[in-house]
Amino acid sequence: MKQRPTISIKAILIGLMLMPVTVYLAALEEMIWHSLHWTSMSLPQLSVFILIVLLGANHTLQAVFKRDFLSPMDLLTIYAMLSSSLAFTAHDNMVCLMGVLPHGFWFATPENDWANLFHQYLPEWLTIRHPAAVRDFYKGESSFWNPVYISSWLRPALSWSALVLVLFFMLLCLNVIWRKQWIERERLAYPIIQIPLEITQTVGFLRNRVLWLGFSVAATIAIVNGLNFLYPTVPRIPIKEGSYDLGRFFTEKPWNAIGSMPIRFYPFLIGLSFLIPLDMTFSTWFFYLFRKWERVFGRIVGWESIPRYPFFGEQATGALLGICLLAVYTSRQHLKQVFRTVFAMKGAVDDSEEPIRYRTAVIGFIAGVAFLIFFCRSFGMSLVIILAFFALYFAIATALTRMRAELGPPLHAIVLVNPQTVLIEALGTRSLGTANLTMFALFYWFNRFNRSHPSPHQLEAFKLAERTQTDPKRLVPALLLAMGVGVIATFVIYPYTLYKYGASTAGELLGAGWQAYNNLGGWLQYSRPVDPISSAVTLGSLLFTTALMWMRMRFVWWPLHPAGYVLGVSSGTIDVYWFALFLCWAIKYAVLRFGGVKSYRKVLPFFMGLVLGDFVIGTYWGLLSIIVGTPLYTTWF
Repeated sequence: MKQRPTISIKAILIGLMLMPVTVYLAALEEMIWHSLHWTSMSLPQLSVFILIVLLGANHTLQAVFKRDFLSPMDLLTIYAMLSSSLAFTAHDNMVCLMGVLPHGFWFATPENDWANLFHQYLPEWLTIRHPAAVRDFYKGESSFWNPVYISSWLRPALSWSALVLVLFFMLLCLNVIWRKQWIERERLAYPIIQIPLEITQTVGFLRNRVLWLGFSVAATIAIVNGLNFLYPTVPRIPIKEGSYDLGRFFTEKPWNAIGSMPIRFYPFLIGLSFLIPLDMTFSTWFFYLFRKWERVFGRIVGWESIPRYPFFGEQATGALLGICLLAVYTSRQHLKQVFRTVFAMKGAVDDSEEPIRYRTAVIGFIAGVAFLIFFCRSFGMSLVIILAFFALYFAIATALTRMRAELGPPLHAIVLVNPQTVLIEALGTRSLGTANLTMFALFYWFNRFNRSHPSPHQLEAFKLAERTQTDPKRLVPALLLAMGVGVIATFVIYPYTLYKYGASTAGELLGAGWQAYNNLGGWLQYSRPVDPISSAVTLGSLLFTTALMWMRMRFVWWPLHPAGYVLGVSSGTIDVYWFALFLCWAIKYAVLRFGGVKSYRKVLPFFMGLVLGDFVIGTYWGLLSIIVGTPLYTTWF
């Protein structure tokens, strides 16, 4: 057998050296100036920008020294290391963790009565409670290197670092098990990796005129709007202000229940939406309109008075659980082979080409479960709730990973979908008890939006290795090392930055803290009973998802996919880019219908150029905002 090329140690070292840099940039941009969401997109803007910079540096070094410096897979490995680690360390996860750690003590007042409600239940190993350490965290103008601050942060940093690293490793073990089935057998689309692959793999891609036309369009918009931000006399190109809203045409009952339907023209969203398979794009905008119809129908029949109608969170939860179960069912033969290989039974397969052996992955996952039980039991959670909570967490993670592999949405903020909500609706707060509810609140930071998740990035890294015919064995240690360095950097750089500038204006950070502790205060003060209606909607959505998938397997012409249902009904960011999906679906349908695949390939670089132009110039404005110390124009929001 021909030996496959491997990832160089040099690439891994460069990736590790870049981790503290990216964490510091995320700290300033996403916490202090919060003018950019560099890491909350499916294709992380900061990782793509660094990949382009490295690509330029690589070509320069090759021209000077007349030899290869970094191979395409080396570049993609650095991209994968940064993307998968930032998914945990940056905007939607550990940035929010910073908001949860001291929030319950600083914002406790006689009015909310948090001190009496839950202060005694908050573990010292998971929160910051020293009065001076908490006060200066929010007020700023202090140095983190104060011994009082460091001693206050040491135990929570060690505790949360252990949990983060174990979760990351367990997700990696799961993705090793899924890799062969989803990448080699089912050949899923993985739209998100197309741009990193093209700019590193395809000879002459960066000299394509159509690519630079798209780049120029997006870059011009970003430059003009950035100058307008600085000098209001410069005309603005209105692409994302929501000044175009179809909802204003529906003013009469019951149609005014439709609400807002903004039309926005984010270049990167249009570019990424064009990469999505046609049926997936159609499914998503179709179910977005279905979501609006649910509101109108509810007003017609008088269901608006039912609390939380139309249960968008419950619908999305049921759909995600359905996608997970369907993924397991369709992979059942592969999972049987994995089982036989782990136990060396008849029918075992050769797993020597896997990133790690199946037995190692299974044992690693089981060891992770044991750690989670020990960790959570130490803080008072009951065994059954621990198992149920993390079973739901990994089920949602599996569904998100599968959804990204098939659909590749530009964004997937899916709110009100988390293990806490499912368990409270099914069991009620009284039966769960204070210790479980307290840990639910403390775990909220990695269950908020499902927008930035490391699991899809891990599997996409394995897909990149498969597409470049590279031995993936070094990917696992590379990703784990990057995560380890990223976590250490996070617990040094984030507190350092916040004690210097103060957390009192860090919007996302404060929002996560308020949401976590307001939820906990509400659960403890006002007991919530079992909610059979919400649980029934979740179950009904799961069955509906199963029916959708059965129709897809039974009829080739069936256009609706469960992943589109999840995104369409979720109350996340779909309002922002639904029109981009519709626009790209119409353009792509017309190109394929009248020009065929050949025409599609000709216009594809234009849409990739839209993404690159928006990302490159948007990142420039973000870096400039760090230099001048003030928020500037942003790619997103």
